[in-house]
Amino acid sequence: MHTTKINPTTASRLISGLQQIPGNWALTPVTDNKRPYRENWQRETALTQQALIKELQSGKAFGYGIRTGEVSGGILAIDADGHAAEALLQKLSDGDLPDTVIFSSGKAGRRQLLYFVTEEYWQLIKTVKLKTGVKDDDGKEQLLEFRWNGLQSVLPPSVHPQTGSYHWVRSPQDIEVAKCPNWVIELMLNHQQPTRAPAPTPKPQTPTVIGSPPLEIFLGKDDRALIEHGTGDGGRNMAAQKLSLNLIATSRRLHELGIDHLDLPRVLYDVFCDRCTPPLSSQEREGWWRKADAIAKGPSLDDQKLQGCYAAWMKKYQNHISTTSDLSRKSIVYVDNGLLSTPLSTPNVDNESMIQAIVGNVYTIIESNYSEFFERQKLNSLYHQYKDRVDRKLFESIVSSQRVKVNEVLPEDEIRLKSLMDYSQTRINWDEVLPAPLARDIKHDAEKLNIDPVMIWQALLPAVSSLAGTFTLDEYGGIPAINWTCTVMPSGGGKTRADSLVFGPLRKMQLRADADYKEKAKDYKRAIVQYEKAGDFEATEPEKPGLRKYLFEVATIQSVLKRLSEQGNHGSLWARDEFKGLFSSLNQFSGSETEATELVLKLWDNKPTFVDRADIENSYSIAGTAVSLAGGIQNDVFRKVFKDANDGNGMQARFLFAVPEQRKKKYVPGAYCRLKDRLPVLYEWLDNLTQETVQIAPDAQKYFAKIVDSIGDQIEQISHAGIRTWMNKLDTHILRIALALHLIECFYSPSTTDIKTLSLATLKRAVTFAQYYRSAFHILQEKISTSDDIASIMLQIHAAALSKHPDGISARDVYKDSRPIQNRAKAALREAGAYVADLFEKMAQMGYGSVVRKGRSVRFIAFQKPNFEKGFNDVDNVDNSPECYQETCYSEDKDCLHDRRQSGIVYVDNQNNTEALTDIQCQESQSNSTEALTDIQCQKSQSNSTEALTDIQCQKSQSNSTVDLIGKTVTITAGGRFDGLSGEVIAFDGEQCRVIADGRELWFAPEYLSVT
Repeated sequence: MHTTKINPTTASRLISGLQQIPGNWALTPVTDNKRPYRENWQRETALTQQALIKELQSGKAFGYGIRTGEVSGGILAIDADGHAAEALLQKLSDGDLPDTVIFSSGKAGRRQLLYFVTEEYWQLIKTVKLKTGVKDDDGKEQLLEFRWNGLQSVLPPSVHPQTGSYHWVRSPQDIEVAKCPNWVIELMLNHQQPTRAPAPTPKPQTPTVIGSPPLEIFLGKDDRALIEHGTGDGGRNMAAQKLSLNLIATSRRLHELGIDHLDLPRVLYDVFCDRCTPPLSSQEREGWWRKADAIAKGPSLDDQKLQGCYAAWMKKYQNHISTTSDLSRKSIVYVDNGLLSTPLSTPNVDNESMIQAIVGNVYTIIESNYSEFFERQKLNSLYHQYKDRVDRKLFESIVSSQRVKVNEVLPEDEIRLKSLMDYSQTRINWDEVLPAPLARDIKHDAEKLNIDPVMIWQALLPAVSSLAGTFTLDEYGGIPAINWTCTVMPSGGGKTRADSLVFGPLRKMQLRADADYKEKAKDYKRAIVQYEKAGDFEATEPEKPGLRKYLFEVATIQSVLKRLSEQGNHGSLWARDEFKGLFSSLNQFSGSETEATELVLKLWDNKPTFVDRADIENSYSIAGTAVSLAGGIQNDVFRKVFKDANDGNGMQARFLFAVPEQRKKKYVPGAYCRLKDRLPVLYEWLDNLTQETVQIAPDAQKYFAKIVDSIGDQIEQISHAGIRTWMNKLDTHILRIALALHLIECFYSPSTTDIKTLSLATLKRAVTFAQYYRSAFHILQEKISTSDDIASIMLQIHAAALSKHPDGISARDVYKDSRPIQNRAKAALREAGAYVADLFEKMAQMGYGSVVRKGRSVRFIAFQKPNFEKGFNDVDNVDNSPECYQETCYSEDKDCLHDRRQSGIVYVDNQNNTEALTDIQCQESQSNSTEALTDIQCQKSQSNSTEALTDIQCQKSQSNSTVDLIGKTVTITAGGRFDGLSGEVIAFDGEQCRVIADGRELWFAPEYLSVT
């Protein structure tokens, strides 16, 4: 029995969400695992809205789902349960998906579309579930479902057990439910195969001249199998009788319907006879054929199905021909023909039609997937039909070209490419994974520096970890606060700007430490002199001071190890602009690159290390190698640094790789970065923390166990050795990221976060980061791969074309330095340029770009996002949260250090799923009215009027204005560790006051400062 109850805040949000849902939709309440709990919910009378509200107020319901089918007035739900299901939906629809109501659970690749089915089909269709053959991370197969009577689909804003809640992509308030497209109705009807009255016999039609379908497509599955494989002794005569009757009857009926076809029935019959074991004798086969010719009456398929087969073939054939024609026409549409050195000539219409006829028939034969010899026979027969007008070389060229189009990129390759493209589009929603103030500052500063925000995070994560010292997470024998990050991008991408911002405060801390060390060294020298002069050897010898190393930059592994031995419980950061230099310097240590590499590998584990020298005085030990690494590497030198693609020593697997989006160079005026002032306070707090062993909360531990099982399942499906090695360390990466996030959250919300316990919410946010890093590493390996895998090749083509946008990439640009492409072209009997052009066309058909022809030159222009995703933004990758620069704190326990806004990613009651207030919900209530505050409109409710104020003008009514606070002594009233502290306001940046208190520089919203 389900006993968990929802909290009142979430229940209120769900009740408000009912306002967006049409009144004629039948809804049923669901639990927190998305299941309806009312008995007989599939057949009961639709609940009234009041009854549903009562269920929500009772705390039992965690949401509600629409009951699909007749009970909701004919609403059909199409549920795409993952990337493979989405790819199948796009393939089936062929672009025919009218704009309609869409919603998503927030998981990657998931969405549901609602359509209205007219009443005439209500009793004829039933639910259809199509398998994709692709398993999800949890081991479940991704399905494409067409939901009808007896099912329900959970609607926004219901609770989702993994993502938090469902979200509208297009809500009923944005758009009406569209009429269901005909292809969906046909698909659902064909899967049920209902009995229908025979269709009236149509009048004979003029046969198509430039292409005809093969006779086999009009046969049943059993008959096609007989032609393909024959049959064994004991069943030959019965099969010959059955097949001959159907071949003759089908051919006759097709001619009566006006449908021409390739192949004579007798030719297919003789193929069957030859493939039997043993083959039928001439007398046997002739006897059965004559008898069938005399008595054959009707085909196995009725007229409706015969015409359906023909229509399906025509659609596929015309799509193929139109694609070829469109690509030809594009050379005229996209190019100024006056620029061509040779004017375009107009081909002979008869010759063009003939070539199109040959191309269409060759495509049909190859696409039919016959056996090798049967296919060769058909192609040879087709050639002899045209041999007087086409030479053999041209015909073979057509065959090779069509074979590439049909066989080079298989459906499983398309699905894999779609998955890779989705990986490449993975982005981090910073508002979901970081405390609100930090997320906002990172996004602001990234915009000012004109870089991808992930570049700032790649520097910040190891910086925070290094200052955490010997903090450990009590799992796997102790997880250290160590993270290694590597940013992969071309030179000049802005990494130096991000590093300067994040590492700048550390450099200042190092300079202070250096100065302090020098003073202590002087004192030590004086103390030693006095100690030696005194000659009292029973006295304690002065202790030699050690240099606190916050930051290593240019250093050898030998010097790093020596300094680490002096750090005690402190950690350090080793920051390199380019990792190539670090790895190139490893052989300077004892002349052995292998030994030095092993020492670097040990740094990641934070284990005791002993360095022995011939001279005992120069030997030393290191209690723990708490050093985090941060650096960058260029794409073209990646494999020179990480030489072993299989990652035998696990060096690659220790890094968290990011592949940032490259921004177009632009000037950004007034590039003030907020983190320049915020980070020193964070770093100081981290540096002064007392070292702790952090425990994982019980619910977080259970969740982590499931994550590890899921990772194990994924590893079993990975063939790439390097990716398998990286995935084997993914669980450890998750815990290391979680520990860093935990400390960050303790800083921003000390009163609501227990520093000794890692929560489930924090662990889930670490998993979100891990998903990004997994995608980035997977894509990185594919882009630097020399494999001849076709999906990898097409991904590399797309990436190369994007870098040259808008001019695109030529076929020569692709194949000139690519041995895999040259090898595949040779195997396909195609010239490399023609082969790449074929791939361009295929990628254009799949929606990844467009093909432009200039004379004989062919170029591919890549789309930033594939066309089939137009209008569908995965909520995992979209940051829709507006900034809000003023809000009221709703909890006395909230710590508003550095910002008055706190988001759900920190202030969540994970036991009760308490909903945190987002920036959109930022409100200030006065005189019985509540107005939402946004970044542009900050409104203040007064007795009967609301005055809109701009972001700059928005002020809280107090006796003293914000400007008046400057120079005043104030007391901090924000709660948390600084509550009650007094200091002086020295500046106001338009959002927050800068306060000097207790020797620290702090930031607070004006409403949390009281004039002393």
